[in-house]
Amino acid sequence: MKNTKIPELKPGDIILSRSGTWLSKAIRWVTALQSGSAEYTHAAAMLSKGLCIEALWEITVTDVKKYASQAIQVWRLPLSEKDRRSFERGMLQLAGGNYGLFKLPLFALDAFSTQIGKLFGAKQPCYWFTKTFNLTNLPVCSQLVVYGIHKFTDYDFLDEQGIVVDWRTVSPDRLQDLLKLPINKAVMVLEQATN
Repeated sequence: MKNTKIPELKPGDIILSRSGTWLSKAIRWVTALQSGSAEYTHAAAMLSKGLCIEALWEITVTDVKKYASQAIQVWRLPLSEKDRRSFERGMLQLAGGNYGLFKLPLFALDAFSTQIGKLFGAKQPCYWFTKTFNLTNLPVCSQLVVYGIHKFTDYDFLDEQGIVVDWRTVSPDRLQDLLKLPINKAVMVLEQATN
């Protein structure tokens, strides 16, 4: 894949990424059980000055250049400048926090439950485990992004029925689906794919 220069992005812009690692492939396989297909396995949010914040093994601030050679999409929400400043300040307060590693099995249980539900005619994905067993507020990557947007801005992600999304239920794949919904008024500002 060619190394692309990432343009200047704004605080609150959302990065979706994937890699060729076994973990990324496993995440795509599990989340595809819920949605039918899964393109992305990680999410981060832009701050200013070329920095982004993400939850990997902890919540960390890093240089966005790390994504220059990865398959990514960058989405922009209709945030005011006030919301963008508030988002950046709030997210920086979360830096150094812990990653919700133990929430990953809950996503897998929801995915498998969705498949079982389909056998009995269910049309909607299951989010029961991620909603019910929220033992801690420690987020995984996509949860961190949605939590920060909801907490530090006046913007709320809405689902297909126009209902505010519970941040605890959002995987990277579901985040991409939400960003594509016209009701959320997000615009893709960059797409970089593998060769």
